[in-house]
Amino acid sequence: MEQSQKGFWNTLKAKWYQKGLKYSTLPKAALSIILPKTKDCKTFLDVGSGCGTLAIPLAKAGKKVTAIDPSPAMIKLLNEEIKNLVPAIFKQGKKLKNIKTINAAWGEVEIKSHHAILCANVPELLKDSVDFLKQANALAGKAVFLIEGADPNADKFYYKELYPLLFNKPFLPRTDYLKTYTDLHSLGIFANVEIIEYNFDQPFDGMNDALEFWKEYMGIVTAEHDEKLRKFLEGKLEKFKDGLLAKFHKKSAVIWWKK
Repeated sequence: MEQSQKGFWNTLKAKWYQKGLKYSTLPKAALSIILPKTKDCKTFLDVGSGCGTLAIPLAKAGKKVTAIDPSPAMIKLLNEEIKNLVPAIFKQGKKLKNIKTINAAWGEVEIKSHHAILCANVPELLKDSVDFLKQANALAGKAVFLIEGADPNADKFYYKELYPLLFNKPFLPRTDYLKTYTDLHSLGIFANVEIIEYNFDQPFDGMNDALEFWKEYMGIVTAEHDEKLRKFLEGKLEKFKDGLLAKFHKKSAVIWWKK
């Protein structure tokens, strides 16, 4: 079910994501919803954890976290973060030991029950969500939290302008949280929904780095669009420290229910 995510998150994309995460307000926005509702939850399973977007903040908050992700690149970054970066926040070199990482797709390995199940921004799991929702609900001892985009017409990386400019076609709307909510309703799970807004700005070392980012994400392998793309980005990106910054504001739904 999650197999295609293995190839999607290559080392290049994973490192860009990690750089953007340092300027993201997503963890703060998401945990402001999750933590008050999980005071009785000691263990969390973070499905599609990436490089620790929510797993690390949850562990810092005292939760015992199992982070599972199919991407070797993402799990490598998470393990490095746990080993090298996180201890610096503690006095006397105390290490963060309450995160366990698993490099596997959902369903590849047997997972024991956790008090809370979390799945944030993993479209490959939720696009055909009924089976996953059943499994997550069965595995959760006390609560489930899902985070998905809250606007099917939302832009992504300026694609609404770039698709017509480069490919002569529109960027089509995407499914959002409403499909998952409807699937839950069909299963007899009447979940709560809370909308969060957050920034997820993306820094770049320079224009060449930014150009490579957009070409990688848009699947452009030749130089035929470089001139148009570079000119477009020159009008969008802001100077930031020694490089450039793309500012993105996002809206997501936190779907949650208690057992």
